[in-house]
Amino acid sequence: MKGTVQGIEDGATIQMLDAWDHYAKLDSAVVENGTFAFRPDISAPTRVYLYQGDKQLKDFILEQGTILVDIDTSDEMNPFTGAAGTPSNDTYGRLMDLAANNDRDAVKELKKEIIEAEETGPLAVMFADGGCESSYQALCALNRLSPDLAGKAYVTELKDVLSNRMKTEPRAEGSDIVPIFIDMEYPDANGQLVSLGSVVNNPDNRVVLLDFWATWCAPCVAALPELKEVYAKYHDKGFEVYSVSEDPSDARWKPFLKENGMTWVNVLDNAAGRRDSKAWKDYSLNGIPTVILIDGTSGEIIARGNHLDLEELLSSLLP
Repeated sequence: MKGTVQGIEDGATIQMLDAWDHYAKLDSAVVENGTFAFRPDISAPTRVYLYQGDKQLKDFILEQGTILVDIDTSDEMNPFTGAAGTPSNDTYGRLMDLAANNDRDAVKELKKEIIEAEETGPLAVMFADGGCESSYQALCALNRLSPDLAGKAYVTELKDVLSNRMKTEPRAEGSDIVPIFIDMEYPDANGQLVSLGSVVNNPDNRVVLLDFWATWCAPCVAALPELKEVYAKYHDKGFEVYSVSEDPSDARWKPFLKENGMTWVNVLDNAAGRRDSKAWKDYSLNGIPTVILIDGTSGEIIARGNHLDLEELLSSLLP
């Protein structure tokens, strides 16, 4: 792997870290005359990050061939523009160009081609966590990986995450898993334990929104006006919200509820997204906001995402 760099002095050391092996160090190189080179020994393609100190310089797919990398530390987008010279990196570069030109249909079609290939490769692994339409689709892509990738520990770990997440995602075409909500119980602002099950099983509630959020989460707070609007419009028709705050304590959470008129069911998860949070494990959360729409009659999960068009969904579910 050969590279040129602007913005880093000669003599500086660049580290190559393996993102699919818990960021283990693969190799290092010293900048000389604005250039550097790596010759790492790997058994299978992997995704790597280049760092100089704590500054990320570039990420790309490390695979057989000569990879060319040009780094410009003055360009904030530079770390995400990939590399060139090998099949995966050239294809990823095409994707980045299409995205930069806002050609969404072409991006979608190319991603589909990568994910649905008869034998998938490194880019399918990249897109499996967050770049697929569903965890089921991602698992199918990982099950068709080329032999050199199939045995990587990262792939095994990702399969476990996706298999668990699939249980709380809307049922995917081709899957025989019917996703039913997983119960939880947390204290409300009065210190009374309230379970999700008690809200879903309430015959008055035809549709329930499970909302993972926090007062410190800017996108969560930005979504509040819309949530308040649809709650006012559809609550009497059978819409209820079970909001799980990930605030570390109730000091800010309690006043925030009153100040913002959040009159639905609000509870506090004291684990606040840490690994010991049962809800985060059960729902395979990787961040907030995460919102999940539940059918109050069957308990089945019918929608999930970082942000849902609640007006569109509820207008058909609760006409």
